[in-house]
Amino acid sequence: MSATFSPAGTLRSSYDDIARRVTLAFDAAVDLAPGWQLAFTSLQQLTPVDTDRIDLVEQLASFHRLRPVEPIGLGAGSTWEIGECEVSHQARHANDGPASAYVVSSDGSTVPVTVAPMLGPPALTPARPSVHDLEWLDEHIDASDGRPTLLPYPNHLAITDTTPSDTRTAHLAAFDDGADAAWSAVAALARRRGSDALTDDGTAAVTARLDARLGASAYRLLVDGTSIDGPSIEVTAGDLDGFRHAFVTLAQWLPSGLPNGARIVDRPRYAWRGVHLDVARQWFEPEVVERLIDDAAWRKLSRVHLHLTDDEAWRLPVARYPALAEVGARRGHGLPIPPLLGSGAEPVGRAYTPDEIARWVERADELGVVLVPEIDLPGHLHAALTALPELRDPDDTSEATSVQYFEDNVLVPGIDATHRFIVDVIDAVAELFPTSPWIHVGGDEVPDGAWSGSPIARAWARSHGMSTTNEIEAAIHREVVDAIRDRSGRAVGAWEEAARTRGAVPGDGYVVGWQSIDINRELAARGFDVVIAPGQAYYLDMAEDTAWATPGMSWAGSTSLADVCAFDPEAGWSAAERAHIVGLQACLWTEHVHDEAALRDRLFPRLDAIAERAWTGSIVGGAASVARRSAAIR
Repeated sequence: MSATFSPAGTLRSSYDDIARRVTLAFDAAVDLAPGWQLAFTSLQQLTPVDTDRIDLVEQLASFHRLRPVEPIGLGAGSTWEIGECEVSHQARHANDGPASAYVVSSDGSTVPVTVAPMLGPPALTPARPSVHDLEWLDEHIDASDGRPTLLPYPNHLAITDTTPSDTRTAHLAAFDDGADAAWSAVAALARRRGSDALTDDGTAAVTARLDARLGASAYRLLVDGTSIDGPSIEVTAGDLDGFRHAFVTLAQWLPSGLPNGARIVDRPRYAWRGVHLDVARQWFEPEVVERLIDDAAWRKLSRVHLHLTDDEAWRLPVARYPALAEVGARRGHGLPIPPLLGSGAEPVGRAYTPDEIARWVERADELGVVLVPEIDLPGHLHAALTALPELRDPDDTSEATSVQYFEDNVLVPGIDATHRFIVDVIDAVAELFPTSPWIHVGGDEVPDGAWSGSPIARAWARSHGMSTTNEIEAAIHREVVDAIRDRSGRAVGAWEEAARTRGAVPGDGYVVGWQSIDINRELAARGFDVVIAPGQAYYLDMAEDTAWATPGMSWAGSTSLADVCAFDPEAGWSAAERAHIVGLQACLWTEHVHDEAALRDRLFPRLDAIAERAWTGSIVGGAASVARRSAAIR
């Protein structure tokens, strides 16, 4: 049983970049009787060097459990020197080390342990001013650059009468079919963000007319503040999305006061303007996803990609497999899935319910945002395989380890339950997300050597004329794609590896290029429709700078707001290659994102630069302008 007490002590760590070692020490704050153990999570896997004194009892991905080889008592105020540990990979930020910890007492109860930030090499500690520092923003960013605080900035905006007006609210006076629903949805969105700019008794009268000749998602907006009948705003839209976009522009602009005359002609550069959130590695309340949908609509983003399953948790409810929710969605001390990635001894997480997902779908449909559900197959399945052991080959000796240090985390072809599982999961996704034209099926990071020691998989492969990991992976991918098409009629999204193994083929749907900038162009040249999301520019889990204390990942380097703004996704592409660009997408993986405050810190303002590039095709005014406008619209 677990109980809540004052911390049992503090876990300290320091990283030596030259020796590539981490030194650990535990300072006890309470008396501990012999038989206690120390458990902690760390993105780096840490293996104690002194095995004569330290016993590594358990290690699964980021989870570690240690104990003294010779049971000892530990008095309050004393220190257990664990000493040097070998590391799985180089650290670049303090959050690469221990993130959470607790003591397991001799009676089985648990007591939390405070984790001090890992100390790092002096060469990795310099910091630089952050765009999150609003005082720094006020001092360094010109607030009078003349641009309205609109984000994304319209393609064409002309102020025809600069005379200030007091027009700060508007009402819908006359409209074509569909405009009133778009107005109501955006007005509600603005109210959720604290603005009553779009009201029934607003100062300016808005007329909204439909003209399909403008094209999909396009709109025109004319402001006349000098009319004898009072200020008026004329909106013409190419479709329902165009109305939404026009009304979002108004909702952002009105609080600061409209000029007496203005004209906007606007349409998006790309149809796919996306943001991705990993809700598997950390638990986020369903309302966090609703707010993300709002954030997307407020920035004229058109897609919200939800990464619902991974090794650390399975968040999708599937009625045929209740264990996926009961076992695969929770982790904690004594559970089949232990604490991971900063979670503690107490149970954490669950699957989302059908009602909660239905609310996401309703909110997204109202705001013209398309949800893209992702079920990651055939790898990244530790949580599912833990919940459903019948999907494993009990005689598998592959020991194929993923980059996140999970072993044999793949579906096994040749097991009867595997095909049934694929079909049932696809049916569940299609039912829960009825308005999503795409289902994303993952297809990334299958570990080298997967299935090499599985008698069932090897026999299946031989019967199908296959021998390599890539061939087996590609065959599973094709089965998934065919099942999605046959059972739901949806198009398929996948990460770039599905194209590399030739499991995905041009025409399936789209692929997301993430490991490098160049891979996106290579995929387009092969005929794949591509959503551009390179880690070096659009992965918002990357730290914003190289300072040791700055949170985030580092495998793709550091990515500041200026870096995001400077990246031109089409630079060097031929016209034929550009024809295969579906759009752009920001991705946020959540290994280090433990709450909504951290989530928003990682998203903004860098997401706003990506939203502007996806809409306008450029960054208007550079990083300073984006930072100013981002702060204004939040």
